[in-house]
Amino acid sequence: MLGTDLLGDRGLNAPVRLADGLSIGQVEPHAADVTIFTVADRLATRGKNAEPAIRAHLALAREVLGPAFARRAQGASEPLLRGDELARELGLRPGRKLGELLAQLEEDRFAGEIATPADALARARELLSGQ
Repeated sequence: MLGTDLLGDRGLNAPVRLADGLSIGQVEPHAADVTIFTVADRLATRGKNAEPAIRAHLALAREVLGPAFARRAQGASEPLLRGDELARELGLRPGRKLGELLAQLEEDRFAGEIATPADALARARELLSGQ
């Protein structure tokens, strides 16, 4: 279910975190669909605090759906760095670690934390140094 913690400026790249730490960016291009399903789930809420929870969730869904549909209309974008480029720059071999780095870079891009190939490379180096 969607969390109530919206980060960023709520623009096209506003990261919205799901309950398990997964972000809406990780479910693209299905963010709008996922959001609608979470609304249906929340509408089934019963109990003492159901109405406030439903109101809060609907407010969040309204904020998520506009940007989600806008991203869908824009279509897929090219990655900031391809896997072969990242592997060459960092001296990595193809494999799980490279795939995880690429996925994290895409997530960071979606969240507005990186915007250029240089940003992506610096972030990848930072991620590797933290391991």
